[in-house]
Amino acid sequence: MNTLEANIKITRNGEKLSSVSVMMPIWNKLSDHGNLLVKLPLLGISTIAKDENDADKAIEEAIASFCIVADKFGQGIEKELQALGWIAVNGENGEPLLGYNVSDTDALLERLFETGENYINKHLEIA
Repeated sequence: MNTLEANIKITRNGEKLSSVSVMMPIWNKLSDHGNLLVKLPLLGISTIAKDENDADKAIEEAIASFCIVADKFGQGIEKELQALGWIAVNGENGEPLLGYNVSDTDALLERLFETGENYINKHLEIA
């Protein structure tokens, strides 16, 4: 059985969220106005970029904003991700690691994973 996955590793300095490591599929689409629409469906986020060059920054800002809002105003990033279907897995060094696994028995989600681009950021600073 083939399994596709996404994951987020959360790093804290004490109680303060400092960075995340992210691997997940994203989708880009050119809008009618010439902007690039970027979707991060596993986080329930859409953002807009001027072009491909601006897309990475727009994705970073969207993920960082999600993390900050989830941690400060929500139930905490771990619980907010779990509410979106992410599951806690054993992380290394005590750092929380959440994954989103899709087995090949879930054809719809498997197709979504296969059609998206794989976004990877091994160290996204959260201010």
